[in-house]
Amino acid sequence: MRDNLNLFARRFALALQTSTRLRPSGAPLPPEPDADLLQSSAGHLPGAGWLVGLVACLVFALCSLFLRGNPWEALVAAVASTLATVLLTGAIHESGLHRSADRLGRRDAGLGPLALFLLLAGKFALLAALAAAAEAVVMAVLFTAHVVSRFAPLVAVHWLDTSAPALRNLRTGALWCAVPLLLVFAASGAAFVLALLACAVAGFAFVRLLPDTREAANTDRHGALQQVCEVALYLGAALAA
Repeated sequence: MRDNLNLFARRFALALQTSTRLRPSGAPLPPEPDADLLQSSAGHLPGAGWLVGLVACLVFALCSLFLRGNPWEALVAAVASTLATVLLTGAIHESGLHRSADRLGRRDAGLGPLALFLLLAGKFALLAALAAAAEAVVMAVLFTAHVVSRFAPLVAVHWLDTSAPALRNLRTGALWCAVPLLLVFAASGAAFVLALLACAVAGFAFVRLLPDTREAANTDRHGALQQVCEVALYLGAALAA
């Protein structure tokens, strides 16, 4: 049991290190993790999304509390929560979206900034719309989106790689998503189904549009996939709300 818990801690700590700016000190990690540990830690990326989602919800709630009654309350809270997650993750996913869009539109060097601007604008507008509908819904969806959107790259990897390690990561990520999905289902009902469908469509489109299999391109593609699926979850919830 002790060995299993230690291995779990090392994998989760490595997932935090690779997806956020955090450097956990409680779990001993080698200076250069081996390939097996690095691969197995990918299944805990949705777990890292728990922390990012909690930070986003906390910032959103505090801004809403301080600006109670202000007509710009929801929009400011959406911008602040997004800024907090960008600072926490080092904009790793936003950068991936930017580079992926540039790679997709090779003849148009401005496609990356435009794609990032449109995605952020959509994120702000959808979160503000959800907050106007119901505070409980926006909190549940905000937390769940940060977790489930980090599960989408695991699905994409398993789609292209059906090996045992990829399947193990898929199962681990699904376990991390179970509680958030139950929360958003309890808070928004039908939005649960619509959000999942929107996320699946967005994931399918990005895997098809960005077929480059180089390591750097895959990293960017996964970041782009996370961002698009996050916004797709907001869109599905907003339509249902």
